[in-house]
Amino acid sequence: MLYSLLAFLLGMFLGVSAQTIHQWPVAEIKAVGSPLSLECTIKGKSNPNLYWYWQTTGGTLQQLFYSINVGQVESVVQLNLSASRSKDDQFILTTEKLLLSHSGFYLCAWSLTLSRVGQTSVQKPHPLFSPSSLTRNPH
Repeated sequence: MLYSLLAFLLGMFLGVSAQTIHQWPVAEIKAVGSPLSLECTIKGKSNPNLYWYWQTTGGTLQQLFYSINVGQVESVVQLNLSASRSKDDQFILTTEKLLLSHSGFYLCAWSLTLSRVGQTSVQKPHPLFSPSSLTRNPH
């Protein structure tokens, strides 16, 4: 109960209570060689940073793509997949031909950006989560 209240209050303080993220389809089973399209949509936040992640069964989560602006998508891992962002609130992951190696769990995520400087996004950490608050006194 205390953790739920703290998460709610922190969300209200950071202004994230009205944002939602939807990934469609939620689950998909496709044959090798089939096309695939996964859609990620965020509501309640303008100009978010968007990300696609992938995880194989028993593997670690790997970042595939990120986007900090409409039309700007950067690839992190080459996996014969592509991503596009033609709208501010939508990030689409596609492939024309699924490979067996594409099997796994795909996750879309977003992050808050408080200000922008040129083409670089800048995030201001919350004081509760700043690196100095996480260091321990060695004595």
